[in-house]
Parts: sequence; structure tokens; C-alpha cells
Amino acid sequence: MTSQFWGTPEGWIAIVGLAIGTFLIRYSFIGFFAGKRLPPKFERALQLAVPAIFAAIVVPLVVMNQSQVDLNARWPHMVAALVTGLVAWWRGGMMLPIVAGMSTLYLIEFVFR
Repeated sequence: MTSQFWGTPEGWIAIVGLAIGTFLIRYSFIGFFAGKRLPPKFERALQLAVPAIFAAIVVPLVVMNQSQVDLNARWPHMVAALVTGLVAWWRGGMMLPIVAGMSTLYLIEFVFR
């Protein structure tokens, strides 16, 4: 095996440093808050963090086309996202909303394009 296969020492230092940093960040919640009750406002903020992060990831994918908001070109994606959200609210779960949203998008693409 050549040295190219194993990479450079700087690359390994970066990988190990990032791994240690990630571990410490994640462990800090376990280490500091183990067996302690969090304030209610903090617990509520943590509950809302996941939907907020998900929305921050999904909304640009739905409404943006080539780094610009383009509602005319992205309307099929917006309709599919709306159907997905409605099915998720109505039925819950994960698989049925994904299938409903994908089916809606592909049906719109097939009929209108």
C-alpha cells in the first residue's frame, strides 16, 4: 500500500480533530445534563429545533432553482411539498407522506411537461 492510499498526515490530523470535537460536543449534553431536569423553555426549544432545521433544509430545495427563487419553474415541487405536508399531518408516519409527495411530483411532471 502506498502513502497515497493512506492520505497525508495533515488530513488525518484534521479527521481525528473533527472526530474528537464532534464527540465532545455531543457528549457535553449527556455529561452536563445527565439526571438533571432542563428548564421547560429549553425543552420546548429543543423540541422545535428539529422541525426548524428540517424546514431550513427543505424550503430552499423546494422554491429555489439555480440559486434563485423561481416559483414558476418550481410549482410542481411546491404542490408536492404541500401534499406531503398535508398527508403527514393527516396520517402521520413517514412512508405514506413520502410516497404521496413523490407520486404527486411525478404525476405533475408527467401530465404537464
